[in-house]
Amino acid sequence: MNLESILEFLNSNEINYELHNPNYQLDYKAASLKKLIKNGLYFVNDSDNVPAIEDSIIITNKKTDSKNTLIIVENPQLVHYRICSTLVKLESAIIHPTAIIHPETTIGENVSIGPYCVLEKCEIGNNVTLKSHVVIYENTQIQESVFIDSHSCIGAAGLAWIWDEKGKRVKQPQIGNVLIESNCHIATDVTIVRGSLSETTLIGNGTVIAHGTKIGHGAQVGENVHMANNVSLAGNAVVGDRSFLGSASIISSNIFVPNNTIVGAGAMVNKNFTDEFTTLAGIPAKIIQSKNYLNKPKGVPSPHKK
Repeated sequence: MNLESILEFLNSNEINYELHNPNYQLDYKAASLKKLIKNGLYFVNDSDNVPAIEDSIIITNKKTDSKNTLIIVENPQLVHYRICSTLVKLESAIIHPTAIIHPETTIGENVSIGPYCVLEKCEIGNNVTLKSHVVIYENTQIQESVFIDSHSCIGAAGLAWIWDEKGKRVKQPQIGNVLIESNCHIATDVTIVRGSLSETTLIGNGTVIAHGTKIGHGAQVGENVHMANNVSLAGNAVVGDRSFLGSASIISSNIFVPNNTIVGAGAMVNKNFTDEFTTLAGIPAKIIQSKNYLNKPKGVPSPHKK
């Protein structure tokens, strides 16, 4: 991309900016400060610490004496992410010939189904992408613009049981549903168990679920939740909107996590909490910070408070 196309994006999206030291002659590549390259497009939240980079564009929050092209905006990280997102290629709407699809499955428009996927009788909305080896069980509804990466399983049966009077295990039937609402992103090796009996396991609109996470029967995950890698969410747990569950955290069965909660990596939440905008950590988890929107936590986006 060149500077002209970047400015065109800023103008078309009505993003206010100041431009300094413009260089229209170069092509730029999206880049990270963790791996510096020449002709990169970077963001720096702290403009007092602009690294020494040659012939690059720095999106930052105030003017410095850098010789690079500077684009001054209010929120450098947000603007950088939005520009870089325009570089992502859209998936082609192709159903691979090795995919096995139930004849009564409903498939919307512009759907991509990768190699060796297996779809039982289910509903797939518009603009859904399923990468290779995804398994979708019956009684699953996936709404529009959902992305599911390879080797994930949606709608598997869970395990709930009790002992009878003779000590024999009696299982509860796992015949419920799964609903994945629009705009969710589900990474590799994620399992979402269907509800028991009349229950529906719910994944709310805009939620993102990282690699290796497991979600139990009847769990209710709110909108715009972020679940990091290897999270375990037990049956019938409830996670409020815009919460962030850190890597390898555990939410026990029937536990309620309020909206806008941050759960630290490795924490185990085994009791209900009621206050929003708190940060939980430890085993068992305790509140270590209230009003967590006031400071940016390490490794986690700042909670959004309207």
